[in-house]
Amino acid sequence: MHFERGGCDPAVATKHVVFLHGFGVGTFHYERQLDHLGALVDAETNDGKTTANANANTNATTCVWALDFVGQGASWPCDANASSFPYVDEEGAAPEGFRYSVDTWRDQVLYFLTEIVQPGPAGAYLAGNSLGGYVAALVAATEILSETREEESYNETADSRKKKSKRRLVHGLVLLNATPFWAFVPSDEKSLARRVTPWDGKTPAPRWIQKPFETYWDAFRSEANVKGLLSLVYGDGKKRVDERLVRDIIAPTDRKPALTAFCSVVFSPKSEVNFDEITRVIRDDKQKMPVALVYGRDDPWVVPLWGQRMKRAVPRATYYELPGVGHCPAHEAPEETNVCVAAFVRACEATDVDVADESLVGEKSIESAFASGDAAARFLVDGAPRNVFEKLAAWRETRTVET
Repeated sequence: MHFERGGCDPAVATKHVVFLHGFGVGTFHYERQLDHLGALVDAETNDGKTTANANANTNATTCVWALDFVGQGASWPCDANASSFPYVDEEGAAPEGFRYSVDTWRDQVLYFLTEIVQPGPAGAYLAGNSLGGYVAALVAATEILSETREEESYNETADSRKKKSKRRLVHGLVLLNATPFWAFVPSDEKSLARRVTPWDGKTPAPRWIQKPFETYWDAFRSEANVKGLLSLVYGDGKKRVDERLVRDIIAPTDRKPALTAFCSVVFSPKSEVNFDEITRVIRDDKQKMPVALVYGRDDPWVVPLWGQRMKRAVPRATYYELPGVGHCPAHEAPEETNVCVAAFVRACEATDVDVADESLVGEKSIESAFASGDAAARFLVDGAPRNVFEKLAAWRETRTVET
């Protein structure tokens, strides 16, 4: 597993922010967060405004992390016993039965938080873009559901539950244009669609699966296609899509395990917990985990109505919307994204949120913790629908609830 780290030494950190990438990219998408976010979070404020020289802060207590999902970026399977970590051949790329699925990435993140980040009782702020946002929300919901099952299994006192509940891996959640859906194959093994699916994504990928995918795979990962896709989803593709980004995306696909891993991604089933259930779990969380939404307004894939939908599902969430930005705000508009994430983290820390009191979580805490002139305040929105399509989506949700 490949990861990068920025900010202060984790040994002295009291705050940890962990970034999860979208499909097909990696830690390189978060270079500006790794370089600058920690100092921005730690910067002292002067009349509600961050000091000009945030990097001069010597009392650094924020560590910033980014990791590559297995099967993507630099976390392709490799031989850990070799000093240079050479990548292995397809046959030995992963143990038999292993899937490159959303549940696998969830388990990877839980392991990474537990064994590598080790955030302590305070927990970490987990931030994810696109697929990474889905995984981040799934990780948070998994922790909440695990706590619920434990409470149902043991006759604990309210005080003991409260003491235990404060020791989570995830303290806060930041969704950056999170995709609300992932995978095509149903999770229910008894469903007709699952029974007729020719393969369930378990490695090794059969040759008769790989062979038909080879031509498509080569076209999909071609320089022209990667540039075309990025130009479509970035708010300003000409400005942010450069040769280095394209090379970074294509490089991992040249390794031998890439095709079989891609096949596994395509055929692996959905998570048993869908995104609507994830949001319900987060909304009903007894601790009221702080949630921030940082969305590019001009994303043609995860259009604004999905951010608005998440805001309605979790009303306490703080919603930042970046005009002129597309699907990848952390890479397209790193400075704007950084000030929003930093404001959210600082507000959560400054208010010393009592998780039992919902009134202290969300937009109110952001606005009370920082003056209206704060750099992030101009991006705050209420998430109300603005056009006919967004209003129709909101109306349909109301009708569903009533029914």
